[in-house]
Amino acid sequence: MFYQTVRPYQKNNYLFENPDKHYVFSTGYAQMRPLVDSRFLLCLVQNNNFVKVVLDNCTGTSYPAINANDLAEIMVYVPRNEYEQKQIGTFFRSLDNLITLHQRKVALLQNIKKACLEKMFA
Repeated sequence: MFYQTVRPYQKNNYLFENPDKHYVFSTGYAQMRPLVDSRFLLCLVQNNNFVKVVLDNCTGTSYPAINANDLAEIMVYVPRNEYEQKQIGTFFRSLDNLITLHQRKVALLQNIKKACLEKMFA
């Protein structure tokens, strides 16, 4: 997983799921090799409480940043059961996908509404 170390409040983190492909990331990212389920870890680092701890350890004001060593020192709690980690990660991924689908549907309906209003009052 790649964690955005510069302006981490933006939560532009990336789960690297295709190990056969080559990717290039900015130096503003730290590579994390989890000892837990990777989807669970992504949910954990996207959590506002984790981001707050990261921001508390950042330096700089315009572009707050944390270095990889300080990031590695942040303690987190995870379920010991790998199956539970996978279930939590899968649940939140499904929830994220559902939210994305609904956001697309709302955008589409807003476009339809706009078009109908333009036709009504044109």
